[in-house]
Amino acid sequence: MAKPEKSAKPAEEDEATDAPKKMGKKKLIIIIIAVAVLVIGGGVTAFLLKKPSHESETATGKAAAEKAEDEALSKNKPIYVDLGTFTANLVRENSDQYLQVAISLKLIKPDLEERVKSSSPEIMHRVNMLLQSKRASELVTYEDKIKLSKQIKEQVEYVLRLRKTAPVISSNQDEAASAETGNSRTGVSEVLFTSFIIQ
Repeated sequence: MAKPEKSAKPAEEDEATDAPKKMGKKKLIIIIIAVAVLVIGGGVTAFLLKKPSHESETATGKAAAEKAEDEALSKNKPIYVDLGTFTANLVRENSDQYLQVAISLKLIKPDLEERVKSSSPEIMHRVNMLLQSKRASELVTYEDKIKLSKQIKEQVEYVLRLRKTAPVISSNQDEAASAETGNSRTGVSEVLFTSFIIQ
């Protein structure tokens, strides 16, 4: 009978050693589940925080567009090229009259500056011919000066090969209007009169 006592003792010892092992496995499983929950919860939180709302997307889009526009403007700051002062005899009406005008070009494409300078003699010739085709009565009002500015711009664009057809030089303003409409996309933004005197 002593034998059964010996076999019962090891069984009790096995149960005693298995209990901490079972508790250790349970703790390990609980820790793994807790870590998984934290990782998933952290990922969901990060996703929700990174995902912008519709309003913030719109604001961000507007800010980006404004920044791009500011960068474009800073890169394309206008360049002013002075063509000089022109003195031209106007078409005779009642008496001899002449026009003295200082002209500058406002360019929005930097590469045009060198082209204007290298084509200066031809530009000056065409502008002189245009000015000499005018009557003093055609250059009185603000609107008349705007029309002249547009006509000079057309001449400059033609010399720079930004316009296919040569604009007509005529004393009649309606005839001088070109079929091609000028725009700032050519790079010549404006013709500026820094001085304008008729005598």
